Amino acid sequence: MIHYYTNREISEKLEINLARWKRWSRSFLPPDPLGGMQSGYARQYAFKDLFKVYLGGHLLSHLKLSVAESQQVLNDLSPWMKKNGFLELNGANGTVTEISGQPNGYRIYFCPVRATGAKKGPCFCYLIQKTVGTHSNHLTTGLIVKETVEETIIHIDVMDSCFFLQDPHVRMINFSPLFAALVKTLYH
Repeated sequence: MIHYYTNREISEKLEINLARWKRWSRSFLPPDPLGGMQSGYARQYAFKDLFKVYLGGHLLSHLKLSVAESQQVLNDLSPWMKKNGFLELNGANGTVTEISGQPNGYRIYFCPVRATGAKKGPCFCYLIQKTVGTHSNHLTTGLIVKETVEETIIHIDVMDSCFFLQDPHVRMINFSPLFAALVKTLYH
């Protein structure tokens, strides 16, 4: 059974100001077909919508992106999030624990790029790194950790992540811990 959340319930569980949550919701979701100021129905959120608003709010408040930039990042990353199961949780099955407990961490690096053609508004390219293995060696001088990553590049022709990460405007979303914190707060 799919669990739906109300604005007040989400605000209380996540300890986010109710007015702020509603403002984020209006910025990142289309108008509620059932709700409205005078309809008498409160908006209800499935996990997919809740996570998009939460991630958009993180982009606004922690990474200091504008609303338009945050909307563009969400639009660009939505197909990847859906493909990797981050938007399909409903709380009634084991999927929540399975995905939030993954040892493989995801980090999403993104950088603004110049718009090409007739496209107006913000444009970004993305490097998504998934940790597939780590190996550590304890030495007398300290700890050496070697990490093996799987990379996905979106919206850029450069296939070299070292080149991508040298850009001074690169920002990072520590995606797996952000996702896990939300799931833990909602379902535990």
